[in-house]
Amino acid sequence: MYFIDTHAHLDMLKKVTPKEAISRSRNEGVRYIINVGSSISGSRKSIEFAKKFKGVFASVGVHPHYAGDFGKKEMEILESLIRGDTNGSKKYDKVVAVGETGFDFYRNLSPAGDMERTFISHIELALKYDIPVIIHDRDAHTQTLNVVKKYSDRKNFKAVVHCFSGDGGFARQCLDLGLYISFTGVITFPNAADLLKTVKEVPIDRIFIETDAPFLAPQEERGKENYPGYVKYIARKIAEVKGLSMEEVAEATSKNAEDFFSIN
Repeated sequence: MYFIDTHAHLDMLKKVTPKEAISRSRNEGVRYIINVGSSISGSRKSIEFAKKFKGVFASVGVHPHYAGDFGKKEMEILESLIRGDTNGSKKYDKVVAVGETGFDFYRNLSPAGDMERTFISHIELALKYDIPVIIHDRDAHTQTLNVVKKYSDRKNFKAVVHCFSGDGGFARQCLDLGLYISFTGVITFPNAADLLKTVKEVPIDRIFIETDAPFLAPQEERGKENYPGYVKYIARKIAEVKGLSMEEVAEATSKNAEDFFSIN
């Protein structure tokens, strides 16, 4: 039995080094970690970690918080990172996704138009290199769906809504468009009753698990800095809700991630 943390920010850890977090996570049964870029510097770190550490893969992207500053230069940097800073057209094999990208209307740190423009740029980049998109959607279900619908019929379009926070209706719309859904430690919180109904509805073959470390530590470890080893609590909660064994959840979600991100 092993786990895949499909969304972590090792570069944002403050209480342990990335090396320590990766080592501890392996001891907790985490075989692979996808380090997700949320800025240009974070995306560079993702590439650095993917090259340095076995079992760590990279996603490169700019979070909607910074969409107002995203332009041609930033797009060219992301593309160079996907290629491994070479002049060729082939991507670096440990870059497995583009993102995170999308909309965030909770904090509203960038204009909505810039978020949409940046989101579309990321999708086009992912399509060019035939890799999936990691979507950030916070209080923006309608806007997210409107953009996705423009691309959902493209043969090589693949995307996941990370840190899923919607209800069953939104989940069904995402599934109908071919999206995958990723759950975090939020499903372990005492106020997660409605979200757990969504967990129960989403088929296990369309689910990923993630920590979003160092944020959103599961309830069992609240107050501590989150790290990929805590992904086991998310698997345990999904198993509880769906009436499955933890081993079944680990096997299914790991296979889902390996296939989706072309890992291994």
